[in-house]
Amino acid sequence: MALMLSLVLSLLKLGSALGSVPLISIVGYVDRGIQLLCRSSGWFPQPIAKWKGPQRQDLSADSRTNTNMCGLFDVEISLTVQENAGSISCSMQHAHLSQEVESRVQIGDTFFQPIPWPLATKVLGTLCCGLLFGIVGLKIFFSKFQGKFQAELDWRIKHRQAELRDARKHAVEVTLDPETAHPQLCVSDLKTVTHREAPQVMPHSEKRFIRKSVVASQNFQAGKHYWEVDVGHNKRWYVGVCRDDVNRKKKVTLSPNHGYWILGFIAEHLYFTLNPRFISLCLRTPPTRIGVFLDYECGTVSFFNINDQSLIYTLTCRFEGLLRPYIGHPSYNEQKGTPIVICPVTQESERKVSWQSASTISETSNSEFSQAATPFLPRSEV
Repeated sequence: MALMLSLVLSLLKLGSALGSVPLISIVGYVDRGIQLLCRSSGWFPQPIAKWKGPQRQDLSADSRTNTNMCGLFDVEISLTVQENAGSISCSMQHAHLSQEVESRVQIGDTFFQPIPWPLATKVLGTLCCGLLFGIVGLKIFFSKFQGKFQAELDWRIKHRQAELRDARKHAVEVTLDPETAHPQLCVSDLKTVTHREAPQVMPHSEKRFIRKSVVASQNFQAGKHYWEVDVGHNKRWYVGVCRDDVNRKKKVTLSPNHGYWILGFIAEHLYFTLNPRFISLCLRTPPTRIGVFLDYECGTVSFFNINDQSLIYTLTCRFEGLLRPYIGHPSYNEQKGTPIVICPVTQESERKVSWQSASTISETSNSEFSQAATPFLPRSEV
């Protein structure tokens, strides 16, 4: 390094330095021409850089000069040539000593030859054939996939219908206990509960809920029991079971921790349960009729969507004491008078519901295939 610096200083004392032989390189294709770049370094003072054509004529070009850390000049000069340019040279001439260094390049027609038409045809044909085979392969794959998925879908539909049929075998008579109903809930024919804007005058009862709720007269401490509730198009409702000894004079969270196992609807398309934390549920078909199946010994409460005969969710717990069917009917400004009804479960009603839900199941099945998702499973806890 010291030797090089000493050499540079010596050259500067003499007042000149001759640079390197120009290096010509091809940058690329620009505006239907070829861009050439010529570099040379180590000059002092700054040299005269030129591109020259086949007849030694000067060609217009763009140049750039930099000074390196030794105080010498590095020069770059670029040129764009068109077809049939011939022999092109790049020269660097010393300003004082009239010394010149030069490099030459031959630009032939080969640089500008287009792809032969037969070759282009072959390439295009190969690409088209590959694309065609790809499309056919994908079609075959999706056809097989659709067949397998449809078979699995048919099995799932039959399986969930079988689950509902098995639950319906344990249908029981459920009637509401008016003595437990909130003053704003009107119980008629022991099956129907309607929300009223003004509270009714009712006799005091320790069994009455301070929450807008009502329970059934029947209680269960063993066995399997199934009933159905028509919630209609109410905007808010809760159905399920609760322990007989829940605190009816205090509003608490409707969770298993407080003796409630419920399915609820509190806003548009927002169905939920608690286990004991809040679980948001995604239902493809909005239910207007809910089936509730209590299996005391197994410790499960299952909720069915009767509209499409699907299982919505199953809560699991170890039950103790008496359990009663539960209905919550909170107020909602738009539909205060829409009743919630406990429906009889008979063979005739099963046939009617099955016939009404056949088209719904078909539509749901098509939707399931298009989205390739498992329906009616609970989302993660929130």
